[in-house]
Amino acid sequence: MKRLMNAVTAIVLIAVTAACASSEVEPTAADLLARPLKVPQIPPGGECPVTKIMTHPTSLAGDLLGDGPARPAIESTLPYIGDDPGTLFAGSGWGGEKVLWLTDPGLKMPLVIKGKQLDGDGPVKFDGTDGQPLLDEIVIAPDPSAKDWRDRPSYVRLKQPGCYAFQTDTADATHVIVFRATGPVVS
Repeated sequence: MKRLMNAVTAIVLIAVTAACASSEVEPTAADLLARPLKVPQIPPGGECPVTKIMTHPTSLAGDLLGDGPARPAIESTLPYIGDDPGTLFAGSGWGGEKVLWLTDPGLKMPLVIKGKQLDGDGPVKFDGTDGQPLLDEIVIAPDPSAKDWRDRPSYVRLKQPGCYAFQTDTADATHVIVFRATGPVVS
């Protein structure tokens, strides 16, 4: 009887250990939003270490900057427009440019995109057109049925030219994409 009890206890311990190991808590979008930016700082006027990796993982878009699970369809320089009358951003106090993001079909958890100026204190926001609010970040949910790269149109909103970085965060990794922005100072 004692052997039977020891065997049952061992089986229960193995089952509990396996259940605990397989139920590791994956980061939520809120966890990723709280993750700090880990981007390089460069002095004003310093050389901008732009990302040089261009990829073409899908026929849905042209070249993409970077090699992470989310990549913008931009080159290493992003020209943006100001908030002049007659533009999409008129009177908003922000310049901007449309940026198409593509996400890897293998994305299994949420992904967060944030931005920061590296050579100054210029803010980076997203979207904010057609009455929608300006966002501090973009959150992209996974799509288990995705067979190819998915697109997420956005507007990147800036106030001054300079060297900038996007940071993409997933449960598994952080990727940084550095680019130069050219356009007017917007106040």
